[in-house]
Amino acid sequence: MMKKQVTSEVAGSVMKIIIDNPETKNGLTWEGVEQLSDSFERFMEDDKIRAAVITGNKQYFYTGGRVNPKNPGENEKYANAISRYSAVADRTTKPMIAAISGDCLKAGMGLIAKCDFAVAREGVQFGFPEIRMGGVPMVVMAETFGTMPKKKALEAFLSGRNFSAEEAYHMGLVNRVAAEDKFWETVDEFVRIFLDTPGELIEMTRRAYDSLEKIERMQDRRKFAMEMLRTEVLTTMAETEVTYNV
Repeated sequence: MMKKQVTSEVAGSVMKIIIDNPETKNGLTWEGVEQLSDSFERFMEDDKIRAAVITGNKQYFYTGGRVNPKNPGENEKYANAISRYSAVADRTTKPMIAAISGDCLKAGMGLIAKCDFAVAREGVQFGFPEIRMGGVPMVVMAETFGTMPKKKALEAFLSGRNFSAEEAYHMGLVNRVAAEDKFWETVDEFVRIFLDTPGELIEMTRRAYDSLEKIERMQDRRKFAMEMLRTEVLTTMAETEVTYNV
């Protein structure tokens, strides 16, 4: 039987996706990457699920792929699994929260960049160690581009050193750093943001940000914003109860 490296569970309208493969420091083989894609697809297809929390174990959050290129056929299986995961992750439009209870390295950094919010436990480490391994972090660089100030990003990429949760917070990679006894309580505070706000407003706000981020000129950003106001936001406000100055 295929070993479960990624599991998921649903409580109410929240899915928890758990990466747990301690033998590889929470790295995923091609089977694990397929399991992660399966979880993402279930998350998107179930209309009752409104948000997802992605986490690992207490040692590691996620540390990227594991492939043995000497095994016949494994290269192709791994490449196909990564291709599928990338396509599935790009189609994921529901909100996600990264609950980082263990060290986050390599592709784990790209995973938290995909999430709307991220909470880190005090004491965990972050890093892009690829250059120390004789490589270049160009793939995860593409995923995290724009999430950190340029000089901080280059320092992290070029030094390959690990850095603390507090540094990750000041770099803009995480929203909160929480003590271990307050960790899941803090994660739940962010979950409540998604559950206590009408889903259509969450969807429109996230889509507005993603769209505006891609528009360079202020004039064009204002044009897009006004068009969305007229065609979507005001229509939604007319159909729901609006309270001012709350």
